[in-house]
Amino acid sequence: MRLNRRQFLGTAAGVAAGVGTAALLKASGSSYSVQGIDCASYQGDVNWSSVKSSGRSFGFEKATEGTTYTNPDFAYNWSHMKSAGIIRGAYHYGHPGSDATTQANFFYNTVKPVSGDLQLALDIETTDGKSPSQVWNWIQTFIARIKTLTGRPGIIYTGYYFWVNSVGNPDNNLNCPLWLAAYVSDPSPYVPRAWSTWSFWQYSDSGSVPGVSGAVDLDCWNGSLSNLKNLELP
Repeated sequence: MRLNRRQFLGTAAGVAAGVGTAALLKASGSSYSVQGIDCASYQGDVNWSSVKSSGRSFGFEKATEGTTYTNPDFAYNWSHMKSAGIIRGAYHYGHPGSDATTQANFFYNTVKPVSGDLQLALDIETTDGKSPSQVWNWIQTFIARIKTLTGRPGIIYTGYYFWVNSVGNPDNNLNCPLWLAAYVSDPSPYVPRAWSTWSFWQYSDSGSVPGVSGAVDLDCWNGSLSNLKNLELP
């Protein structure tokens, strides 16, 4: 993920939650038993064996963006996640300004997901100047195509304020688990009305994890490891 975090998450988020320090945010998210990270080209080639040894069970890697961009580090990280025993997921940075079906096809053909991989994830955090109704229509088309290609709906990564203000706050989650970006001590108030709770919570963008060069996004799963495996493709 790469937009200005305060623009995407909403500048009021931290204040509204009464959050004091980054350490508090990390402590809260790190209290969940199933931990993971998500990476993009900023992290380069990751030592996933070290990530696994640090106690992380899952990871997401950015695969594609729009209709033409492929993360140059995706192929390396994708294969090494699997060999290290990390439950692996891939995400696409969506651009509502270009065709949703074309982007979904591009994403799927790049990742080539197999049994045991997590359902494909859509990172939606930009509008490309489109209206909320247009963005929502785009999301529906993208997810429908992913379901056709994989037999499973996607995972939706978003933030509360983006979903409310830029997607129009629809109450339909398209049967997609929520991957919530919220740098707060308690993410519950920031779950959009389309979901009853979050599935993944990205609770920091400044984590330090063995095997990763520089800061990395920290995530947790809202359940047990066996529950997480229910999101794996058959």
